[in-house]
Amino acid sequence: MILFELVTFMKSIIKSFSLFFLPFAAFAANGFDSPDAQVRVRDAMKLAPSGAVEMKGVIGDSLDTSLKGDILVWDIDDLVRPFRTRHEERAWQTEFWGKWYTSAELAYDFNPSPALDKRLKYAAAELIKTQDSEGSITTYKKDHEFKFNETGGLGNEYGSWDLWGRKYVLLGLLNEYARTSDSKVLEAAKKHADYIIKHVGPGKREIVQIGCWYGLASSSILEPMVLLYRATADKKYLDFCEWIVKSWETNPVKPDLVNKAIKGVTVFDMFQHPDTKEDLNNYMSYGHSKAYEMMSCYEGLTELYRVTGNPVYREAVEKVMASIRDREITVLGSGAMHERWSDGAFEQQRVNPYWMETCVTATWIKFATQLLRLTGDPVFANDIETTAYNSMLGAQKHDGSWWAHYNTMSGVRKAAPEQCKMHMNCCVASGPRGLFLLPKLAYMTDSEGVVVNFYEKGGATMPVGDGSVDISVSGVDFAENNTARISIDGLKGGEAKFVLKLRIPEWSKNTLVILNGKKLPTPQPGKYLSIDRTFKNGDEIFVNFDVKTRVLADPKNPKFYVLKHGPYVLALDRRFDKKFDIPAKPKIKDGVVSGSLVNTKDANIAIDVEMEDGSTRRFIDYASAGATWGKDSEFKIWLEK
Repeated sequence: MILFELVTFMKSIIKSFSLFFLPFAAFAANGFDSPDAQVRVRDAMKLAPSGAVEMKGVIGDSLDTSLKGDILVWDIDDLVRPFRTRHEERAWQTEFWGKWYTSAELAYDFNPSPALDKRLKYAAAELIKTQDSEGSITTYKKDHEFKFNETGGLGNEYGSWDLWGRKYVLLGLLNEYARTSDSKVLEAAKKHADYIIKHVGPGKREIVQIGCWYGLASSSILEPMVLLYRATADKKYLDFCEWIVKSWETNPVKPDLVNKAIKGVTVFDMFQHPDTKEDLNNYMSYGHSKAYEMMSCYEGLTELYRVTGNPVYREAVEKVMASIRDREITVLGSGAMHERWSDGAFEQQRVNPYWMETCVTATWIKFATQLLRLTGDPVFANDIETTAYNSMLGAQKHDGSWWAHYNTMSGVRKAAPEQCKMHMNCCVASGPRGLFLLPKLAYMTDSEGVVVNFYEKGGATMPVGDGSVDISVSGVDFAENNTARISIDGLKGGEAKFVLKLRIPEWSKNTLVILNGKKLPTPQPGKYLSIDRTFKNGDEIFVNFDVKTRVLADPKNPKFYVLKHGPYVLALDRRFDKKFDIPAKPKIKDGVVSGSLVNTKDANIAIDVEMEDGSTRRFIDYASAGATWGKDSEFKIWLEK
């Protein structure tokens, strides 16, 4: 019976495969450019099709852990319950369903299964049952909906998170519509959005004065409203989006995100700074440049650029991305202290337990993915690689059941606290949203052919011309094996002409690439190597990466440095280092340290690094450090010359 159900399910997937290429699916989980009239700007790259990618390496293990420990077992009824009771006045229960749902949609996109299909349909159906006759879906009491706040919700008054949560409801519903083309789901999404527009807009409630953080939280609903316009072609949704952006400039609260970005104002300087940088413990005094919510708004602006072609929007997005990359992102691939931008790239020696919120980490991956799609620039894939192998993987608990709220430079990993009187936390809900995006950008396509960004064991079936190609990768682990073997197969008629672009990591300074036994010219680090030819079934490419344990200096205080092996930032962990409390002094020559790789089940990478005195100290990758979430695995990454 089980086998019959599985076969029936897979037949239905094959029958409806074209659904994944419908205009709406273009902007939801799949990220493809849409052929519909609502899109004026085509992305340079498209994410992998649904179910196309297989990953069996370190990232693949983390995906499997999250799937089994979270996505397939989470209590869906508990997520829906607050929408039935509607008792909330100022907290954020309203975001949890949508965050979990969009994570689960991405998980399904990576690994379609009857079980997850059933859970997703159930979760959507149960949420829609809570929609009232006016179209509202919320966890808030009627008299607390869209609560107005003259100051933008700063100070100790958090304001309302109602509209912020409605954003996640809308994102979840739109993702389900993209997956299934169920018109009932789209209708629910439209009614939900129409209820919002009925109460928020010109001459009604001002969006930047609903909720908190200068309206960044509430106005980040821009993203799903643009996507709803793409799904329906109803101009009222586009008009609402343009009004949101105009409000940033004209409302007295004036977040002014577009003009500030174009003028080159850094994200740290966009809003009030903390009173002093030494004030590390008072959450509300640590400035107003809320990182997660701000990036969410710029994600929406990126989507608005796609449908309008307004070059001002693109300029703003690209400049704010540059500001974040240059001034905020740390060696671990994430940023922010106390959830705020803090000029963090130049504050990495600051001992702070509130570094790099997981919500920020996941949203940084999402924002960088937007720019990778839009521009095709490999710099964003390089950024995502660092984030993925360090901050992202390090935040998830070993069994996938929970996440850390913050990712510190040193200390002990701590479980995120439960929030809003629920068994849930914003970062627990956000983490998988970044994690399950990784397979979709491991392999991409552009107008010329296929792009390979990650080299984990596995592969993908990608569209080329009027057919497809099977790309199989033996995978690298950056320990015992530093060579990826890429095999080509599945070409219709045995051959096809296209360009295969291989991302050469910026840390691989001297990469060797061999195609069918012939050495290719040495590629440039941090760029794509384009192989333009008529590929044939059986073609093989060997990519040998230059993996050394290199010294990476702090940009502000160069006497401090970390060790980085391939994409991995290395750490000392009390479990493996008997001299943990004694400063480590590795022997450095030409910016590289020597060491011996060690096999251990407790780390992705373990290296016995040679010290100046001839002894060795064991370093492991940051993501594996602190894995017990206890004092026995206290860790640190920074060393001092």
